[in-house]
Amino acid sequence: MTSIAERLVSDLGTAMRQKDAERRDVLRYLRSEVKNAEIEKGRELTDDEVLGVIQRQIKQRRESIEQFQKGNRQDLVDAEAAQIVILETYLPPQMDQAEIEQIAASLAEELDLAGARDMGKLMGPLRERVGTRAEGRAISEAARNVLEQRANGEATS
Repeated sequence: MTSIAERLVSDLGTAMRQKDAERRDVLRYLRSEVKNAEIEKGRELTDDEVLGVIQRQIKQRRESIEQFQKGNRQDLVDAEAAQIVILETYLPPQMDQAEIEQIAASLAEELDLAGARDMGKLMGPLRERVGTRAEGRAISEAARNVLEQRANGEATS
């Protein structure tokens, strides 16, 4: 199986041959971010680390979209959204909220956690178990929901 970094290089070449400027530019920037991370770490990145770089890029673009919407710049919103679509093709299939909450609930029960004070204790193992199959904000929301439910359930029991 080829690594994600190798696939990036291959797809960049394809985009250049097909004269797909938007895809080429997104992949060039992503490739440079991966390269910078490799230089920083002093070694090649693992697939999970490359996925982390991709997720950070998507997060940055979502934050940009929020700012562009506030500034009524629909043209820039559309451009950023198109870039997100390109970047998302490199992510594994994402889990839905119910799946994340199910994992969070089993971890919370296993670790005997309830309430907002245990958020940090749940987030580490939950992020580890979910990995790159969900965004940080979805993982955080699931953890918060599960801990609130468990706290309310224990309070009424």
